Amino acid sequence: MRKLFCICGLLLLCAGVGTYLTQPERQTAVPVIYWVIDPAPARGQQIALFHRWLIKNGHGAEYVLRTPQDVAAFRAEKWSPALVKAITDENPGSDAIWQGEASPAALPLIIRAPGVEMRLDSASNDLNKKLVQGISGVAGDVIEGYGGGKQMQYLAAGGMLADVTESAQAYGFGPDKTYPALAPALFYDGRQYAFPRNPAQVLYWVNKGTFKEYGQPLPPSRWTIEEFEQCGKAFVAAANPAGERRTVFFADRLMMVELRRSLGLSVFNETLTQCTLDDPRNARAMALMHKWTYEDHILPSAADKASFDTEGGWGGQSFQLFKSGRYAMFASGRWALMLFRKFGAMQLAVVEPPHGGMPNTVLSGGQSTVYRASKHRKYAELFLAYMAGEDYNMQIVRDGDALPPNPIYTETELFRHPPDYPNEWGCHEGYANAAKTIATVQSFSPFVLPVVVERYDTMAQDDVMNDRATPEEAGVRASERINEEIGLTLRESDVLRRRYEELCTTQEQIEELRAAGKPVPVALITNPFHQRYYREQGWLADEE
Repeated sequence: MRKLFCICGLLLLCAGVGTYLTQPERQTAVPVIYWVIDPAPARGQQIALFHRWLIKNGHGAEYVLRTPQDVAAFRAEKWSPALVKAITDENPGSDAIWQGEASPAALPLIIRAPGVEMRLDSASNDLNKKLVQGISGVAGDVIEGYGGGKQMQYLAAGGMLADVTESAQAYGFGPDKTYPALAPALFYDGRQYAFPRNPAQVLYWVNKGTFKEYGQPLPPSRWTIEEFEQCGKAFVAAANPAGERRTVFFADRLMMVELRRSLGLSVFNETLTQCTLDDPRNARAMALMHKWTYEDHILPSAADKASFDTEGGWGGQSFQLFKSGRYAMFASGRWALMLFRKFGAMQLAVVEPPHGGMPNTVLSGGQSTVYRASKHRKYAELFLAYMAGEDYNMQIVRDGDALPPNPIYTETELFRHPPDYPNEWGCHEGYANAAKTIATVQSFSPFVLPVVVERYDTMAQDDVMNDRATPEEAGVRASERINEEIGLTLRESDVLRRRYEELCTTQEQIEELRAAGKPVPVALITNPFHQRYYREQGWLADEE
């Protein structure tokens, strides 16, 4: 029996050593870090540029190869194909290293290599997997957060993410390196935890050819609710034969959040302590959505969209429907160019969503965060610094994947006038200008999960669209449900309850100042939307 135990122990020891030696970090010349994100085609190039960026900025090692033996020893290191390419690209004359022994006449060679290799981990991109792996201590080093700060705040609250406030200042990826409107989405509890990967907001793409086909004027770049309705009704009347089912629509959908905000309303009050969807302005927005869909038919109904799914050749794809002229306008971000470019040279324009007094867009997009337990945290943080610099930003400019995170690169000629796509000229500025002038981030309350808010908000809109409730009834019901969820959160957390009570006191101060017609200090307002709305209305006290 003793021999059996010894043999089993020896086998386990060998297996453990084997597992250790076969880990990626043991098979490469440098450590490996992982980027948890979707497997988009651009990821390979983005990672390759990061390897080269590390070399160019001195974040790695320098090797001096003086003899053929030095060359052979360097070549014998476990360099992956990705690192071989980066080293070759950034070290002129290094080709001979990989092709055979370098000529003595070429020596000595000074070779610079990156300090880490980055690899993609798309299999772990699901939020549940991120949570499980984060709690288990085995999450990827750089974790992508979605929803314009929604996932970041969730993960930061759970203690999974590294506070990068000081590193952001040291390495140059602080809030000053992105759009001012986006800054609140990078912070949790006053500390920075993220940097944007591809800021995005939804505007309307315009198919100029469709408007020309039906003899309709192009819409203005900025327009009111009334102008939107007037243009939409004229368009569908011209595009659809009288008395027949509508098959051509003015736009594919309505941006409810932007419409509601344009009327001066957010989901939450100024301090994010109460839901305000019971406000009459929300009812007005939902009533317009119903009217434009079922009375004016300028937007497709659910039945209309389902009919496209069953018609041959369309496939139910909104992008394809936009290209074919079924939708004259298509609500999407700049990233839609990656698909549009596959269709050929459509003549395009970009216009803002219609507004009811305050033009606005919601600035969102992906964010990169650093896993708190990363074994190579410095390099994970350097990846965020890379995202603030020229190499990464210009790759986003070229690919059209939303906006470059650093706005200075929207001022380049390549951004404004990509030489291979003259049909897009004039479109890119629309997205950049909106991000700089009328954008605000989403508003998340720390007292209720965003997914819960979205569920009840969507349920209210569905009830209105299916005539199960009036807009007023649906708004009140959604507000009551969300406020009930806030109450449940407060009963479970003493810390949040104390914070909530403090903010309720602040809310009373704001309301007293407003009732007295006095300006409100911006420091009292927690909701990013209300900060901008108060500024637009002239209700803020003088800011420093």
